[in-house]
Amino acid sequence: MTDRPPSPPTPTPATDDSRENRVVATTTQLSDSIDDAVGCRLDAAALETPLLELDRHEFVDWVTVTRRGDYVWDLSETPDRLGDAIADALVARLEGWLASSDG
Repeated sequence: MTDRPPSPPTPTPATDDSRENRVVATTTQLSDSIDDAVGCRLDAAALETPLLELDRHEFVDWVTVTRRGDYVWDLSETPDRLGDAIADALVARLEGWLASSDG
Protein backbone atom coordinates (compact mmCIF):
# COMPACT_ATOMS: atom_id res chain seq x y z
CA MET A 1 0.00 0.00 0.00
CA THR A 2 1.38 3.39 -0.99
CA ASP A 3 1.90 5.89 1.81
CA ARG A 4 -0.50 8.75 1.42
CA PRO A 5 0.16 12.24 2.71
CA PRO A 6 -1.88 13.42 5.66
CA SER A 7 -4.91 15.51 4.97
CA PRO A 8 -3.93 19.12 4.39
CA PRO A 9 -4.94 21.65 7.02
CA THR A 10 -8.13 23.56 6.48
CA PRO A 11 -7.20 26.09 3.81
CA THR A 12 -7.19 29.73 4.70
CA PRO A 13 -8.75 32.09 2.19
CA ALA A 14 -6.04 33.26 -0.19
CA THR A 15 -5.70 36.84 -1.28
CA ASP A 16 -5.73 37.59 -4.99
CA ASP A 17 -1.98 38.26 -4.87
CA SER A 18 -1.16 34.89 -3.32
CA ARG A 19 -3.35 33.06 -5.86
CA GLU A 20 -1.59 34.74 -8.76
CA ASN A 21 1.85 33.87 -7.40
CA ARG A 22 1.10 30.23 -6.58
CA VAL A 23 2.52 27.45 -8.72
CA VAL A 24 0.33 24.37 -8.43
CA ALA A 25 0.33 21.20 -10.49
CA THR A 26 -0.94 17.67 -10.35
CA THR A 27 1.46 14.75 -10.28
CA THR A 28 0.52 14.00 -13.89
CA GLN A 29 1.22 17.59 -14.94
CA LEU A 30 4.62 17.44 -13.23
CA SER A 31 5.40 14.18 -15.00
CA ASP A 32 4.45 15.75 -18.35
CA SER A 33 6.60 18.83 -17.60
CA ILE A 34 9.63 16.67 -16.79
CA ASP A 35 9.10 14.74 -20.02
CA ASP A 36 8.89 17.98 -22.02
CA ALA A 37 11.93 19.54 -20.31
CA VAL A 38 14.38 16.63 -20.25
CA GLY A 39 12.81 13.94 -22.40
CA CYS A 40 12.51 11.50 -19.51
CA ARG A 41 9.05 10.03 -19.04
CA LEU A 42 8.23 9.32 -15.40
CA ASP A 43 5.19 7.34 -14.44
CA ALA A 44 2.98 9.57 -12.30
CA ALA A 45 2.62 6.80 -9.69
CA ALA A 46 6.42 6.48 -9.46
CA LEU A 47 6.78 10.27 -9.18
CA GLU A 48 4.43 10.31 -6.18
CA THR A 49 6.99 8.57 -3.96
CA PRO A 50 9.65 11.32 -4.16
CA LEU A 51 6.93 14.00 -4.02
CA LEU A 52 5.59 12.50 -0.79
CA GLU A 53 9.10 12.48 0.65
CA LEU A 54 9.61 16.09 -0.44
CA ASP A 55 6.31 16.94 1.24
CA ARG A 56 7.43 15.29 4.48
CA HIS A 57 10.53 17.49 4.46
CA GLU A 58 8.49 20.59 3.54
CA PHE A 59 10.02 21.17 0.08
CA VAL A 60 6.61 20.91 -1.61
CA ASP A 61 3.13 21.28 -0.17
CA TRP A 62 0.37 18.80 -0.86
CA VAL A 63 -2.79 20.84 -1.37
CA THR A 64 -5.67 18.54 -2.31
CA VAL A 65 -6.79 15.64 -4.46
CA THR A 66 -8.73 16.20 -7.68
CA ARG A 67 -11.98 14.42 -8.41
CA ARG A 68 -9.99 12.05 -10.63
CA GLY A 69 -7.73 11.17 -7.70
CA ASP A 70 -4.67 13.19 -8.77
CA TYR A 71 -2.68 14.91 -6.04
CA VAL A 72 -2.25 18.66 -6.39
CA TRP A 73 1.08 20.06 -5.23
CA ASP A 74 1.95 23.68 -4.41
CA LEU A 75 5.46 24.29 -5.73
CA SER A 76 5.53 28.05 -5.10
CA GLU A 77 8.27 27.93 -2.46
CA THR A 78 10.07 24.81 -3.73
CA PRO A 79 13.00 26.54 -5.51
CA ASP A 80 13.81 28.68 -2.46
CA ARG A 81 13.43 25.77 -0.04
CA LEU A 82 15.62 23.47 -2.13
CA GLY A 83 18.19 26.23 -2.67
CA ASP A 84 18.39 26.87 1.07
CA ALA A 85 18.81 23.16 1.82
CA ILE A 86 21.56 22.79 -0.78
CA ALA A 87 23.34 25.90 0.49
CA ASP A 88 23.17 24.63 4.09
CA ALA A 89 24.58 21.24 3.04
CA LEU A 90 27.40 22.85 1.08
CA VAL A 91 28.34 25.15 3.95
CA ALA A 92 28.36 22.20 6.37
CA ARG A 93 30.60 20.20 4.00
CA LEU A 94 32.95 23.14 3.54
CA GLU A 95 33.15 23.75 7.29
CA GLY A 96 33.90 20.05 7.83
CA TRP A 97 36.57 20.09 5.17
CA LEU A 98 38.18 23.23 6.61
CA ALA A 99 38.09 21.81 10.14
CA SER A 100 39.75 18.56 9.01
CA SER A 101 42.45 20.40 7.04
CA ASP A 102 43.45 22.62 10.00
CA GLY A 103 45.22 19.78 11.78
